[in-house]
Amino acid sequence: MNNLGKMHLQNLPDSLRHFIYEKYHGMVKIATENHEKGVDTGPSEKGKHKIFPSSRFFIAILLCLCFVSLAVSTSNLGVSMTCMVKKTSTLSESEYTDEMASMKRDVNWTRTERSVTETPCMERKRRASEAGDDVEKVHCSQANLLSWTPLEQGFVFAAQNVGSLAMLVSGTLSDRLNSKWTICVALTLIVVSNAVIPLVAHTSVWLVFAFRVVCGMGDAFLFPSATSLITRWFPPKERPFAIGFVTGGRQIGSLLIMPLAGILCEQRGQFGGWTAIFYLSAGIGSVILVIWLVLSADKPSKQFCISEAEQKYISRKIEEESLGKRTERGSPPWSKIARCRALYVGIFALVCHEYPLVIMLQLLPMYLRDVLQLPSGLTGLIAALPIGILWISKTLSSSLSSVLTARKPPILSKTTSCKMFNLIASLGLGICIGATPFVHSTAFCIVLLCLANGFAGLHTPGVQTALVQIAPAYSGVLTGISFGVVAMFSIGNKLLSNFILTEGTPDQWKIVFLISAVVAILPVFFFTLWGSADREPWATNQGMSPEAETQSQRSQSSNGSDNTLTRYAAAINKDLDLEAA
Repeated sequence: MNNLGKMHLQNLPDSLRHFIYEKYHGMVKIATENHEKGVDTGPSEKGKHKIFPSSRFFIAILLCLCFVSLAVSTSNLGVSMTCMVKKTSTLSESEYTDEMASMKRDVNWTRTERSVTETPCMERKRRASEAGDDVEKVHCSQANLLSWTPLEQGFVFAAQNVGSLAMLVSGTLSDRLNSKWTICVALTLIVVSNAVIPLVAHTSVWLVFAFRVVCGMGDAFLFPSATSLITRWFPPKERPFAIGFVTGGRQIGSLLIMPLAGILCEQRGQFGGWTAIFYLSAGIGSVILVIWLVLSADKPSKQFCISEAEQKYISRKIEEESLGKRTERGSPPWSKIARCRALYVGIFALVCHEYPLVIMLQLLPMYLRDVLQLPSGLTGLIAALPIGILWISKTLSSSLSSVLTARKPPILSKTTSCKMFNLIASLGLGICIGATPFVHSTAFCIVLLCLANGFAGLHTPGVQTALVQIAPAYSGVLTGISFGVVAMFSIGNKLLSNFILTEGTPDQWKIVFLISAVVAILPVFFFTLWGSADREPWATNQGMSPEAETQSQRSQSSNGSDNTLTRYAAAINKDLDLEAA
């Protein structure tokens, strides 16, 4: 109670002054006890602000579109590879004779000439036949396609992950940079790389490799920046939903590009073929870049359409975490990060989750072509089905996780929730992936692949949410480290898979699926035992100057018990007015 208040009280009768002192100190005691228990007994519940509709939900939509652009530009390669690279085979003399006879029926020729007018395609085949049986011959429709070996194809697939290694650097900076402009850089890299690939593909496979690396660098800038932005826009209880919704853009983008890519693969005209797939991807990315540039904001205070009530709500909830301002943070606490067991467990659980998704997102079209013998047009459509299931699964499970952990008291703790979702995800994914190559029915095989992706979606409220929750102030740093390690393993995965799949036989695919199944099931053991989603002690006010830390503590206090005492002081004033009356 301030000095002015004490002076006024001294002028009151003793009985009234004693009543006020007693009531004031009693309320202070209650307020202190409630604050220590984390209970806010005042009317602050009226300050709640629903996520839908809201400006932060609008930001989530914009971030989701950014991931759509990323997915369109990365998932396009899986389908494109089925129609951009020659699939060579050696034709026997009898097979060549049969094909020539078939061609004769399709061209204009007369019985009197007893010969056929050769097309350029037929001429190449005749010359190859005259050269001998040891010459490798390909169908004329593949004449303008690329002659890449399986190992070279593996390098092109892995190039994106090589670029993603830049996340080890970009992640350390993302928590201090303006996320809006960092994401603009990411989208620009993605658009440019896709637009240039058709122009350099016939020159050298290594130029394609280089521009796929550039595309991966776009991923390296996008993911940590988006994660860091989520921690500034969304209170802790809403982050599982936000992560699931935003990263669901990956699946939406894949759903969009894969069927379209399959259709374009079947078209050989001016606006068809594999080159059109990359130009379409660049066009979609350009539109999303303009939308993001015009409508996005790095933090709530910079958003043009946010309400004052929502801005205050977000600020209050974020301040309660004692994250401090990013401009006041020093270097990340590297020594404590290096000793964080929860981070190591989370990273390797994430590696085990992402490893099988290489099959689902990039190699699946090749499996449908090689083993299930589906045509290119149908390959893109069927490959999109499991990805659609993945999107639905991660969106629904993330929302369920928010419900389970946001109530007071929570139904499940954050750690228990993450472990439960991750256990179901890893066990189901491993079983479905392992069973797929032993199924001979095309329909049942597709059902198993859809189920595998359905289980994979539960990793979002599992290990992915855990990695964001253990250190919100350094979410960009931890995301960069985590997905940088994932990129290393993905490079090895793609090179190994393409090394095994020299001919694409069912036995070779069986080896690839079984390796992925074993890797997928490992987190059932180590993440269930040692995983954590609780915030680490070092993740609060670390790296801040003493002055900044003191200011942060004062800000937190002013939003905690002091606000409660202010409301109690107002109640005392009301009682005082009643007594005076």
